[in-house]
Amino acid sequence: MTGTAVEEDHRRTLHVFMDESGDLQFGRKASQHFILSAVYTDSPQSSAAAMQELKYSLLASGSTDLEFHATYNSRGTRKRVIDTIVDIETIRIHTLWIDKAFTAPALQNEIALLGQFGKSMGRWISSTHTLADYDQVVLIFDSVLTGKKQDAFLKLLKPELATLPIPYRVLFHPVKQDLNGQIADYFSWSWFRNIEHKDPQYCEALQRNGRWTQFNLFRNGNTRYWSRPL
Repeated sequence: MTGTAVEEDHRRTLHVFMDESGDLQFGRKASQHFILSAVYTDSPQSSAAAMQELKYSLLASGSTDLEFHATYNSRGTRKRVIDTIVDIETIRIHTLWIDKAFTAPALQNEIALLGQFGKSMGRWISSTHTLADYDQVVLIFDSVLTGKKQDAFLKLLKPELATLPIPYRVLFHPVKQDLNGQIADYFSWSWFRNIEHKDPQYCEALQRNGRWTQFNLFRNGNTRYWSRPL
């Protein structure tokens, strides 16, 4: 027998897959809102398998719409994806969002603002999960930041994550390369369509999942610091 045996990892892991919609900019073409959605599960293989089954079903039917990225998928593919997602019982979803008008000047840059979202997601994970049931938590962000900006973001995030009672890991991984990340994409995009474009149809369809919560980070904001330049 040749080859090297790989020891099975029995650590109980909470996986948190995150994807964003909107942008972190404050210029003339900036979005009004920014959204970060987290799909969290201790059984990522189950949710990925459901999405993979759909992918092969679409392939067999002759579709070329095989990457589940809501912005670019056809209306028919979106319906198939949403119908699949709402039946996955092993995932929970939490969406953080803001109206960027209420963003204080100190947060009006992509590192500081995404850092605020990351810290808030860390606090939410700690407050809503029985982390004693797990040996570690792995947080997977889409690669919205690159290079030195990732390092600066992690520097902001680590003090908050250090308060978690279990070890953690932070990874940057393109959402298009992971089926669970593509689930997060659908929730972020649907909420963005709802609040940015007053188009609730996809959001309402995903609400059938019954395990999706949303939270406005600037819900107590009274001062409008920013408006899109004309």
